[in-house]
Amino acid sequence: MAEEQEFTQLCKLPVQPSHPHCVNNTYRSAQHSQALLRGLLALRDSGILFDVVLVVEGRHIEAHRILLAASCDYFRGMFAGGLKEMEQEEVLIHGVSYNAMCQILHFIYTSELELSLSNVQETLVAACQLQIPEIIHFCCDFLMSWVDEENILDVYRLAELFDLSRLTEQLDTYILKNFVAFSRTDKYRQLPLEKVYSLLSSNRLEVSCETEVYEGALLYHYTLEQVQADQISLHEPPKLLETVRFPLMEADVLQRLHDKLDPSPLRDTVASALMYHRNESLQPSLQGPQTELRSDFQCVVGFGGIHSTPSTVLSDQAKYLNPLLGEWKHFTASLAPRMSNQGIAVLNNFVYLIGGDNNVQGFRAESRCWRYDPRHNRWFQIQSLQQEHADLCVCVVGRYIYAVAGRDYHNDLNAVERYDPTTNSWTYVAPLKREVYAHAGTSLEGKMYITCGRRGEDYLKETHCYDPDSNSWHSLADGPVRRAWHGMATLLDKLYVIGGSNNDAGYRRDVHQVACYSCTSGQWSSVCPLPAGHGEPGIAVLDTRIYVLGGRSHNRGSRTGYVHIYDVEKDCWEEGPQLDNSISGLAACVLTLPRSLLLEPPRGTPDRSQADPDFASEVMSVSDWEEFDNSSED
Repeated sequence: MAEEQEFTQLCKLPVQPSHPHCVNNTYRSAQHSQALLRGLLALRDSGILFDVVLVVEGRHIEAHRILLAASCDYFRGMFAGGLKEMEQEEVLIHGVSYNAMCQILHFIYTSELELSLSNVQETLVAACQLQIPEIIHFCCDFLMSWVDEENILDVYRLAELFDLSRLTEQLDTYILKNFVAFSRTDKYRQLPLEKVYSLLSSNRLEVSCETEVYEGALLYHYTLEQVQADQISLHEPPKLLETVRFPLMEADVLQRLHDKLDPSPLRDTVASALMYHRNESLQPSLQGPQTELRSDFQCVVGFGGIHSTPSTVLSDQAKYLNPLLGEWKHFTASLAPRMSNQGIAVLNNFVYLIGGDNNVQGFRAESRCWRYDPRHNRWFQIQSLQQEHADLCVCVVGRYIYAVAGRDYHNDLNAVERYDPTTNSWTYVAPLKREVYAHAGTSLEGKMYITCGRRGEDYLKETHCYDPDSNSWHSLADGPVRRAWHGMATLLDKLYVIGGSNNDAGYRRDVHQVACYSCTSGQWSSVCPLPAGHGEPGIAVLDTRIYVLGGRSHNRGSRTGYVHIYDVEKDCWEEGPQLDNSISGLAACVLTLPRSLLLEPPRGTPDRSQADPDFASEVMSVSDWEEFDNSSED
């Protein structure tokens, strides 16, 4: 005993740690829960410490009461809720088959569940009664893996019987994804009318064009042969035709339908859709449920810009970040402009490209403007600006688009123009007090903010705010650093100023500092800096992230294809999928694109230098680079 006391004294640790950084530690075992389950299973296999017998269909199953109570609400209420079963050695279980109960107990002891077509239904019935959500989910997932056109109605009935909303949603998704094929089956016509109406009204309905929705609505009431032979009556149109978004159908299809219809409410609806097509300039003001895209794919999209190639070429191709694949894809549209450094705005899911630079043997300021409609994948030239604006910024405030200042390569500008989509016209509003170009802008809570830029040869750090209600500008606190050819974004009630360049070091350098302005406090702060230079970048905001696309790095002396993404919640940058080539002057935004555009196979881009005789005038040789470099960003 004396030796033990002596050893204890020798090994006794001090109560107060001598090291200043010594703290208490908590240790956690990742294997503990599985080890505990293995121990309980060993007790079960050995028949040790059983304290309850479940009687199911007259057969006995021994178990551990505490494990059952810990596993689901049903047994917890039975064994810990003050019921008589708390004291009973044998407990009768009604409404559950013996085989299903064995399956569930095996899951409780092992976390494993073996499902087959022969046992899934009785297992699901038991899991619903015993209130075990995990097993219910497993059963639903198993059923969905076997769903086809022949058994889908049976699974729908099962989902309705047990109020399985998750399974119902999965079945709806199956039909939405396979609608065109499923609408040509007999099972389709056996669905309840209200269910089909709901499916046809969904933005998630996967069709290549709205005509397939029109045909699907008819196929609920007529056979495919009757529809193809036009053996249908539309004098009193079926209710399902209310779900068809006729303005999304092509004009020639609408015209053929209109011509064969007798005077009726449906003919009037088709006539209204035709008027929508004929008033192309007013379409952004005519938006409503009938013109909403059947898509929930919000994508980061980039238009135009200048590629770094042996011949520096202005791009007329658009690119988008595919949310399904996490990579950049190209798409083309008729009459696409070939420009760079254009101002960009989005109104009612239409894209507007305003002014910018046109490369024809050097740089030329532009006054032309375009609008892109993703519903029909077409460009439309809108009214031009009243004067040329290069190196401008463009913002949306309310229902108007504002083009702010810039230069025309002869003079710096302070003019501000406002576009009204309802009249397709530009008007001047209050100008800036002084000229500025290569600035950036964004809007927040009904006001427009612009920052930095250049005036003559000077880099600026000014901040100005435009109030459309009073049609006036006022100055705010200067930003923390001078810069130009940068980008701005609004996110969570803050303004972010990103990228660009300046000559504070006596020569042209990238600005990595990211500035954040609070309109509430009127103060600037700095957040996590850019990991690389981005001058003339594309900027887009999706969810709580800011995407910075391509641009030019003066530190590296080249364009870049890097994509950096700022996570405002974590205050950090991460690398996104890199662009397939280096590009600057990209106009970027977030846009909802139709599924047909996202899911179509990639198409090759024709060599426009051979197909278009005017193409050569818009190509710069390598020898033109120095002149270009001095013109675009001095």
